[in-house]
Amino acid sequence: MICSTAFTQAKSGLQNYTLLSQENEYLWMPVFHYQARNGVYAELRYNYEDVQTLSFYGGKTFSGGKTLQFSLTPMLGYSTGRFTGLSLATNVEVEWKNFYLSSQTQYSMATKQNSADFFFSWSELGYDISDNFFAGVAIQYTRQQEMNDTEPGVMAGLNFKNISIPFYVFGPFKSGRYFVLGLNYECDFKKKR
Repeated sequence: MICSTAFTQAKSGLQNYTLLSQENEYLWMPVFHYQARNGVYAELRYNYEDVQTLSFYGGKTFSGGKTLQFSLTPMLGYSTGRFTGLSLATNVEVEWKNFYLSSQTQYSMATKQNSADFFFSWSELGYDISDNFFAGVAIQYTRQQEMNDTEPGVMAGLNFKNISIPFYVFGPFKSGRYFVLGLNYECDFKKKR
């Protein structure tokens, strides 16, 4: 969610997503991000593009709005590990009253012959029911070679000051459903006087 539309202070956060399914082993996906006061943005991911893959992204955040607040962060990325390649990515966040929309989209080009290029998007539309509870829908879309996979889901979560705990169920009405549990922390760095 968008904390501020003005770059008055730097902010950082750690997102930790855990994938739980009947078919796959436990998968841990930490994401660390930092945004400077001038909007310069950096993100470090592990197990996100593929298992045993470390990725670094850099870009710049543009934001604005009063009633309808928005944030757009175009990025370039590099991944190394099981998947090695370059990525073009965008993070988008929009808030209006108690509604929010967020989307992470990327196109990743493999630089190893045993890997394939892919397009991936994770989008959410949610509603803040109260200061401490939110719910909504989510969708993941992946296109890689002949695979064209759309995975709808539902989500709900809790907020406690700078901590949020989202819980997702993807493919909730299918036998191959899987779960994602998040534990996210955000902090602002105030200017020194």
